[in-house]
Amino acid sequence: MLNLATRFLIFLQFFLPPAVFAAPVQVDHATVELISEYDAVVPGQSFDLAVRFDLEEHWHIYWENPGASGLSTTIDWVLPESIEAGEVQWPAPERIQLGGLVNYGYQEEAVFIVTLQAPEDLKLGSELAITADLFWLICKETCLPGEATLDLVLPVAFKAEPSAEAAAFVESRNRQARTAHPWATTTYLEEEALVVVIEGEALPADLYLYVDTEGLVDPSAEQVWSTPEPNRAELRLALDTLFFENQPLAISGVLQSGANSWEFNAEILDTPPSFVRALTEAEPSGFEQRLLALGLPGILALAFLGGLILNIMPCVLPVLSLKVFSLLKHAGQTRTDALRHGLAYTAGVVLSFIALAAVLFALRALGERIGWGFQLQSPGFVVVLSAVFFLFGLNLMGVFELGARLVGADNKVARRKDVLGSFGMGVLAAVVGAPCMGPLVAGVSGLAVQANVATGLFTFGMMGLGLASPFLVLSVFPKLVAFLPKPGLWMESFKQGMGFLLMAAVVFLALVVGRQGGVDAIFILLVVILLSGIAAWVFGRWGAASRSMRSQWIARLLALFLIGVSLFYGVRSIKEVYLDYGNQESIADSSGQWGAWSSERVDELLGEGRSVFVDFTATWCLICQVNKKVALRSAATESLFTERGIVALEADWTRYDSDITDALENFGRSGVPLYLLYTPDGEVTILPQSLTNRIVRDAVEKALP
Repeated sequence: MLNLATRFLIFLQFFLPPAVFAAPVQVDHATVELISEYDAVVPGQSFDLAVRFDLEEHWHIYWENPGASGLSTTIDWVLPESIEAGEVQWPAPERIQLGGLVNYGYQEEAVFIVTLQAPEDLKLGSELAITADLFWLICKETCLPGEATLDLVLPVAFKAEPSAEAAAFVESRNRQARTAHPWATTTYLEEEALVVVIEGEALPADLYLYVDTEGLVDPSAEQVWSTPEPNRAELRLALDTLFFENQPLAISGVLQSGANSWEFNAEILDTPPSFVRALTEAEPSGFEQRLLALGLPGILALAFLGGLILNIMPCVLPVLSLKVFSLLKHAGQTRTDALRHGLAYTAGVVLSFIALAAVLFALRALGERIGWGFQLQSPGFVVVLSAVFFLFGLNLMGVFELGARLVGADNKVARRKDVLGSFGMGVLAAVVGAPCMGPLVAGVSGLAVQANVATGLFTFGMMGLGLASPFLVLSVFPKLVAFLPKPGLWMESFKQGMGFLLMAAVVFLALVVGRQGGVDAIFILLVVILLSGIAAWVFGRWGAASRSMRSQWIARLLALFLIGVSLFYGVRSIKEVYLDYGNQESIADSSGQWGAWSSERVDELLGEGRSVFVDFTATWCLICQVNKKVALRSAATESLFTERGIVALEADWTRYDSDITDALENFGRSGVPLYLLYTPDGEVTILPQSLTNRIVRDAVEKALP
């Protein structure tokens, strides 16, 4: 029988008020409080407490893995002796995008449950004082650190009843990944990616994997599940720095589909399991695909070849022509001197490509959604590049000899026989040539940008090596220079002819500017060209060495003033025109067969049971224009599309368009061209970068038999 004291305590439990909850604390856009699921603590039993955050609109806090930025919320408990607290039971997070970064966290409300264990010897009728010291980071456009100390006093009783806050615990548990997913899973390393394979029936199309350990995988990399065969889905996760440092043997997290979340745990295998892959992407029908099938060595080979092809692109002709002249003039140098200068030139090119790639990765880390060659989406950059080409052309035509700073500097570099001069010429070649998007560059740059930073820098460095390789070969085998024509009067005519090629490049860039800003943009470019031409003429006429020193200085200052004014006017004015011009739809061909792309339009057409071909292109992409003339706008292809009922859409990336950028990244690309063929059942075929009528027809017949 219960003694009198025990009966009295039981009486108090039913008739005295229950636990006294501490008032919520408000700190910088968040209200936090410590709550209990039950109104009392029973000796020897576990009980659940929770920290609840109520957040102001658009503010968020972070999951245990905050993602690309941020800090996880921490709880430090101050507990009586013999009370133990378990781990935080995290609700499944949501993806919060800030620019190009993806963070994991919570908006509006978050309830973090922790289970505590009460000892057997707690005295009935006593009170249990619990303190939680919290630290969190709350962000919107800016981030603010927050901290609070929360106190809660609970009575110790023979029986506990659900508190007024019990519903918050139920809701939080419903958001947790409390059960394992029902599918078979295999996870393995392949090159520098973590491949997750899920097999089973009724696989959701919107699966997303949250890895719960920070720094193992890149959270900002797009998660695209491929379906190589029915009831099978594959995901390639880009690895982050901590993975290579820790070399984990397993990975865990949350697998999410809509409102459903499952616990995910998998052992990481060193090699892929033995299975046959049935790719949805077109079988390697082109040179690029065959190299990509080799993995990282193939990617590096593509990067090298892409850089090699840049040597024949108009962007680098100014520097390369002067480099050729330098080789001809110094054909008699020793092999040692030739090798020294060749290595210096190569180092300048490669290091500059790596530096440009580092800037690209840094900007993407700060949230900029850009790809390789993004400079040519800026009309200001195109105006400056046009002026540089125009001045180069005038210099080669003899309008001035020592003129504009860039040309003059490059001529001095070409005449100098020291290593630093050759290195400087390599830097110039890289700076001028990097914006060019030649064949092979778009695809391999997309792979490089979405890889980890080390692989990306290595890939872009290999691209620079490809650009420098012709001159490196000539320096290793200087006797090859003997096969070049001997210096003579013909070089002056050749030099002037190169000037006309540069003028042609200016005409091409004028087309780009026109697509970016319309007629007003072309007018601004022509004004810049006119003022630059006047500056070159003034310097050539009165700045020559035969003139007095006073005349030379006046001519130099006036020329610099005119060039400075023209570029300031051009860059500033064309930016305003660019913004006013607004986003333009892709220009359809004369037959009206090509329409403007949007992801909504693709979904609409697929919903109607139509097949869709999408051309991701840009005016400044030369290989895009070649493919358009040779294949995509040919009568044969147009007839094929009409015959098969294929709707043709054009996604024009001449101007920056975040939707197109997202679409490119979804398919692992950082630039154009990209050609996609959608079938009504949702399958996608990726065509090669270089197209012919036969390649297009074969892809269509294979996807739509």
